[in-house]
Amino acid sequence: AELWYRAAPRASTGRLRPLSGFFHPLDAVPRWNRLYGPGGSVPYRFVLPYGREETLRGIVRRIADRRWPVLPAVLKRFGPGGPGPLSFPLPGWSLALGLPTGLPGLGAFLDALDEEVAEAGGRVYLAGDSRVRPEVLAAMYPRLDEFRELRAALDPRSVLASDLSRRLSL
Repeated sequence: AELWYRAAPRASTGRLRPLSGFFHPLDAVPRWNRLYGPGGSVPYRFVLPYGREETLRGIVRRIADRRWPVLPAVLKRFGPGGPGPLSFPLPGWSLALGLPTGLPGLGAFLDALDEEVAEAGGRVYLAGDSRVRPEVLAAMYPRLDEFRELRAALDPRSVLASDLSRRLSL
């Protein structure tokens, strides 16, 4: 984060700048996808409601204590989510991380984070998820049954399915 802050251009006016540098910062790093090693990375993104900042600090502290390489780490402030039953945003803080797949104990560590995030009233980002357990999902998405009912009504034969929907019984 410090490096990205220092590399940012100083304030200027009267000049147009391409948006891609702001929306896709890793594209400025040659072969950035190889930074994680041959196994690639696991994206982990979650949101916690306002008032749960101590939980967020604790998660960041535990990751830092493990001295794991994290690239990128993006903290965002969110407003209200959309009307959909599986809308990810909620008023609070979102943290997105990229972690190398070969880290020892990564799966168990992320499982524990999932439970902590759920207990704090937060949720993981389903669109980028490949590992959250079905039993934790209902605590994160309180309108999950509403989504399942809607899906059953619109697609009773489950013609439209994905690995995510099969894994989580969506």
